[in-house]
Amino acid sequence: MPDQEQPPGQDQGQMGNLSNSILMAFNLGVQFNQQTQGTKSVTEVTGELGHTIYTNLTQVYGENTQDDLLRTNTEYFLQIALMGYIVPSICAFDEEFKNRLLQLIEMRAQKMEGQQPGGGSRIITT
Repeated sequence: MPDQEQPPGQDQGQMGNLSNSILMAFNLGVQFNQQTQGTKSVTEVTGELGHTIYTNLTQVYGENTQDDLLRTNTEYFLQIALMGYIVPSICAFDEEFKNRLLQLIEMRAQKMEGQQPGGGSRIITT
């Protein structure tokens, strides 16, 4: 993305981290779909994905981050992972669609970041 299109206050590293975190969450859901062959209900998968995401965030950020923020981020990345679980079960794979969907998710995340009081980040990225 060219510099002039970046939201104010975000550098290329932050945007790359956000993109990677979104992609990892989506791919986690796709991986769960492949492992279960789409046979588990969304309710079952929600618990498993949520636990996996929370555990990963806790291992990386646990001691330095409030639990409320970890849980909020777990919920956000869980929503993205569930899309990764659901989409392959309801439509054919299309690389352009996947790329556009991830781009739209990232645009929304960037907008949410810009609305935080004091300019602080609420989305944890790796």
